Amino acid sequence: MFPGESARAESVAFPELPAHADPRYKTRYLDREVACHYSFMHENLMDMNHQFLHRKLMGRIRAVFLDMRQGDDWIEVDYTFGRTAGRQNLGERFIIGKPGGAAEGRGHDLMTIRTGYPYQTLKFWTKGTTEPALDLWNAYIPRDADQRTNHTYGLMMIKKPSVPGLIHLLWPVIVWFTEGIFREDRDIVELEQRAFDAQGADWNNEIFPVIRGLRKVLIENGVAGNCR
Repeated sequence: MFPGESARAESVAFPELPAHADPRYKTRYLDREVACHYSFMHENLMDMNHQFLHRKLMGRIRAVFLDMRQGDDWIEVDYTFGRTAGRQNLGERFIIGKPGGAAEGRGHDLMTIRTGYPYQTLKFWTKGTTEPALDLWNAYIPRDADQRTNHTYGLMMIKKPSVPGLIHLLWPVIVWFTEGIFREDRDIVELEQRAFDAQGADWNNEIFPVIRGLRKVLIENGVAGNCR
């Protein structure tokens, strides 16, 4: 099923997902319904400034914007992160590893988030590595004519640690941690949708260039109607 504008179904390339078939990665399948417009989902993942909302699970994380690139039907952004308070959650550590990493190569951790209409991807590399510790792909499929709900389907590819079988032993911890993050994200975007419906419009004075660029991509390529 193509989740975007049907006229574009034959021309939009499906994202490459080499980690999904790589035995060095284990995949978690995401499959859930969320009561909001699909654009809220794109914005939530792409704007890492919202990480303070996950501070109960992750401590205090400061997102640092590095760069942004954009085309007619795509946009991507680079971030790195710093922990300002609290300790790294066990589930987080087994997904992305311990901050810091090797001394060679890149001098910082790197997260790249990309919306290539209509799909969204996220990759995270720890310092000094060339292969992502986390590789995420999401598709958001509107469930109603007013586009007030969407079915989120995703593949979360997590690189296995060097100890054989360890990821299977720790998988319940990873699921517990990611479910907590997803639950908080769902609460956030559904509250945003309810605020939009109560106001009858988007009253946010958005100033972050990444989100302004993302909205341009979604508006110019998405299905017309009740899009924000």
